[in-house]
Amino acid sequence: MAERLSTAEPNAVIADQGMVYCRFPDGTVEACDSSPLEIMKKINRGIVPLGDYGQFGSNVYYMDHPFEPLFQAGGARELSVAQIVSLGYHLHPPMVPTCEQHVGADKSHLVHTGRADASTAKAQGCWRGAEPARFSQLDGLETPGPPETCEFCGRDDLPTEAALKQHQAVMHNDRRQQQALGEAIVTGLRSGGIISSSSNAETVAAAVAAALQALGYGSRPPASSASPDDDDEETEEASPTHVEARPGPGQKPKPQLSVRQREALARGPEVARQRAAAARGARAED
Repeated sequence: MAERLSTAEPNAVIADQGMVYCRFPDGTVEACDSSPLEIMKKINRGIVPLGDYGQFGSNVYYMDHPFEPLFQAGGARELSVAQIVSLGYHLHPPMVPTCEQHVGADKSHLVHTGRADASTAKAQGCWRGAEPARFSQLDGLETPGPPETCEFCGRDDLPTEAALKQHQAVMHNDRRQQQALGEAIVTGLRSGGIISSSSNAETVAAAVAAALQALGYGSRPPASSASPDDDDEETEEASPTHVEARPGPGQKPKPQLSVRQREALARGPEVARQRAAAARGARAED
């Protein structure tokens, strides 16, 4: 049986395959190119190579397990508390294989074999007797708990608030935009006095629906029956006599609205008031 790894001292996994861990001035540890020229550049910038833990190859497996070679060599203590928390390792510390081999080190070990929860030693393979990485630097410290469940899909295994925000931005961007649009419309209707903070859900929904309809959402544009005169009007509208200033650096260009969209936007508050009044009248009759 392979000897169980620990963070007490560096272990036997030492290889020369092109990547080495380095500590950056802000305290974070990352894998870097171990070529002599690159190492000298990093040293000149105040970056410290952690040569005690050997090197490893840039196998695709390590994109999802970036610190496994460090943990195999007993280097869990090198990570700062801030980095451990940002990675979520304080909640879900990664398992450390006991095979004392790197993935892709040679043709006989292209992948880790077995499963830690297998019933026999043979089936456990590289994970026989494996334990989660232990971070002694967390002893006695209070660390943040897990973030809330994703409100869009119910996922509850994200390790940090930053990971939750990134997940929602990537996987639920459309729904987040719809939610933001709805909140902006409600805020505008309240500031215009169309609805109040005491308005019930039915009134708010009717007002929001009217505003969306006025803005052209959820309805097809009418069939075009433009005459030559209409074309002239559109041409005149699309060719203003003044040139708008271009947005500066970091500023987004303002969206250009058509004539119909501007007219619908102008009618929006009035339509919303009419629908809200109709909803109140219907409730009064009931």
